[in-house]
Amino acid sequence: MPIFKLDPVACKAIKTVLSEKGLPLSVRIEIRSTGCCDASLGIAAEAAEAHDLIEDVDGLAIAMSPATHQLVGDVSISYLDDSGRKGFVLESDRPLNEWAGFAPGSIRL
Repeated sequence: MPIFKLDPVACKAIKTVLSEKGLPLSVRIEIRSTGCCDASLGIAAEAAEAHDLIEDVDGLAIAMSPATHQLVGDVSISYLDDSGRKGFVLESDRPLNEWAGFAPGSIRL
């Protein structure tokens, strides 16, 4: 059973960003500090490590550490492009905060 649910529009957008930067088609789901409040999920342009949970979705490798998966569960990634709000929206089975999935983010390069 897949642990990542990737919207086709999000997949294309991630691959475009990575290709434009000349980076491999590989990302990591990570926990980020928001700087003022609770932690949130984010996407980083990083290769998978040997211990990671890894899935290939349409030629894009998506990785997440087992510890992160244990904390948040499965992750859905969509892409938002709506009047000034543009970016990737990550939602998980067990959200890290009450605002999870509310604000779009970018790929950490």
